[in-house]
Amino acid sequence: MHPRGRFVFVCAIMLLAPWTFAHAEGQPDQQYCSLLPALEADGNRANASIAWQVGLGPRLPGSNASSALLDGFEENHSAWSFSRDTHTYAGGTLTNLVAVYPPNTDLATTEALGLGAHYDTREFADFEANATNASRPVPGANDGGSGVGAVGELMRIIPSMDLDHAVVVVLFDAEDQGTYTDKESWAEGSRRWADNLTEQEVSHLKAFILLDMIGDASLDLANISSNNQTLNNAIAPLAQALGLIEGREACSGVQMRDIYQPGTTLDIMDDHVRLNDVGVPAIDIIDHRYGPNATGFANSYWHTLEDTPDKVNAEALETVMHLVELGLRSGAWMDAVEVEVTSTPDDTSDKDPEPILTEPRTFAGPLGLLVLGWISVLGLAACSMLSILALRKLRPASAAKTWSWDEA
Repeated sequence: MHPRGRFVFVCAIMLLAPWTFAHAEGQPDQQYCSLLPALEADGNRANASIAWQVGLGPRLPGSNASSALLDGFEENHSAWSFSRDTHTYAGGTLTNLVAVYPPNTDLATTEALGLGAHYDTREFADFEANATNASRPVPGANDGGSGVGAVGELMRIIPSMDLDHAVVVVLFDAEDQGTYTDKESWAEGSRRWADNLTEQEVSHLKAFILLDMIGDASLDLANISSNNQTLNNAIAPLAQALGLIEGREACSGVQMRDIYQPGTTLDIMDDHVRLNDVGVPAIDIIDHRYGPNATGFANSYWHTLEDTPDKVNAEALETVMHLVELGLRSGAWMDAVEVEVTSTPDDTSDKDPEPILTEPRTFAGPLGLLVLGWISVLGLAACSMLSILALRKLRPASAAKTWSWDEA
């Protein structure tokens, strides 16, 4: 090839490569697309569970309503084995319900993925404007009930998935009993459970997915800054395949909806923080705007008497359950966090080595495309300057130094 042609060819490759990469990153993962017809989680079943939970009354720690909820939950999931994790709390007792599949799995020796939700409801509707109403307990249809309903429906179908790992489900108590001036007063049940995990259990619990407030008809999901970032990175590809990210290509035939906003980040205290604190990678999937006029937790149905079953939507529940289910069936949640156990030759201690979290590198989304665009612009400018210099060197010497355009 002539030197000039070779140079033009190299410049073309330089300019086209970034955009080809960006286009590939914009495609949904075909592995996920192939699994969409297999998704089974039923939003109507989860929604029916919420009505049942609210019908029991306020699920305060140590209450009869809480006990009835746990009893009913066990009765309706006979394929799982259960245990109750109890602790003294506020002069009474809090109880975390723990379920494992396959039954009687030993979490100290078996790799597992965790699913969870809090089942307690707030004692005071303290976001009510009326002082009398503010002293009444919250019904907890979305804040408490939606996560439990979704987790229960996922438990129904997990035994048929033939997963290559165990699953542990925890219904946490006493998440919602804190005070707004003390961040550490929230998520007390999960703190007790997480703090009592052994080192072996922590090392085998590879990831934990928490569901909270996921039933609002106007569903808005964002990145949570307190999420484990490596595990959090698995959300966007799953959401894209399901058509939940505005402006990103979804799987063929999927309805596009603006549900997951990867560019929005919020700081939220929830049960997942307690798992991250002890070394279990955990994320919170939560809707931060509950109600048609909500701008955040304020101006919403959150911690009011309006948190009732009629405000919860079966389609929203099914959307989130399908997101979690797709991650289960594809192995995305377990694959997101790779744990490598390393030790030095000089290490003679009996202490288990610390896991190293390997974070997958991604370069997709609007920011990635913007950067790639600028790379292309700079590449074009560089190629143009190099072309001018090369052409000058390759141009034959002129026949006469007095040559001009007029003479040509």
